[in-house]
Amino acid sequence: MTATTKPTTQLGPDARAWAAENLKGFYMCPLTPLTDDFELDEAGLRYNIDAFVEMGCAGLVVGGFFAEGWNMTLAEWWRYHEVVADAAAGRLPLFTIILESSAYQAVEKMRYVESLGFTGAEIMNPSVQLKTNDDVVSYFDFVAPKTGLALVLYRTPVSGFVYSHDAVLRIAEHPNVIGVKNGTLTWTDSIALRRRAGDRLVISEPNERYWAHDAALFGGRVLYGELSLLLYGKWRADLHHYTDLALAGDLEKALPVSAKLDPVRQVYDEVLIGRIAATGSYVAAMPYLKAWFELLDLRAGPMRPPVTARLSGAERDLLAQRLDAAGVI
Repeated sequence: MTATTKPTTQLGPDARAWAAENLKGFYMCPLTPLTDDFELDEAGLRYNIDAFVEMGCAGLVVGGFFAEGWNMTLAEWWRYHEVVADAAAGRLPLFTIILESSAYQAVEKMRYVESLGFTGAEIMNPSVQLKTNDDVVSYFDFVAPKTGLALVLYRTPVSGFVYSHDAVLRIAEHPNVIGVKNGTLTWTDSIALRRRAGDRLVISEPNERYWAHDAALFGGRVLYGELSLLLYGKWRADLHHYTDLALAGDLEKALPVSAKLDPVRQVYDEVLIGRIAATGSYVAAMPYLKAWFELLDLRAGPMRPPVTARLSGAERDLLAQRLDAAGVI
């Protein structure tokens, strides 16, 4: 199994020392279970978190697109994080995800989760108004000094603007900025960014397909903000096994184990990666991911309106057939 981590909070200037020791392995980004009337399923959320700990997640990254955090009221967002913190009970580090265009709301949210014991926050640059590298740097210059949380940058075309590597280096002048989820859908971009900023920041390429080579050859340390360990079902032990080999630098032994996972990767790519690439959004993939969770005996429920709540019966049956054929369930 991959290394365990030490939950903590209010890291401040010690954030990078914490990251060097702890930001490795699987920091997964779970879905939010909802009831049939589209309210938070608190019992289901607690059940899932227990399952995630048992799976060997090193940390959880919550409250963003996968979690439907964008479609919650502020009161619901508070309550969701309260339940996550209580259910996790210090067993693993927790990161929230900040998607706010308002820097002031971003700071308010971060201060709240810090009070709950969260370790960090992943922050996407604002999706409106701030559309230059200087704008994005100014945003982080405002929010970073106002929190003791460890901060991970989320670079993604979903924000509407992917800021430059030079901007990342400028933002990295803040000592509590510890890493980047490099969601540009280009592995070579992650490698290039790691070459420039890897002495200061942990750069995550959030695509398990590249994980063995990334960890063994290119300095990858963490699969951050994605779902592979949660979704791979019966392949989880092999995912852990080849990860340990790759992180130890033994690519020759890691690759045959990794290759066993190709059938589930094909389904994962079609259900998730392909839909994000085609639409610039997570929404088209979410009903499939909710059904996938439930087929693995995790709690999920429907999507909230205005998104299509569930797959049709035929679509769900087809997904189940494909996951069965891939050895997942």
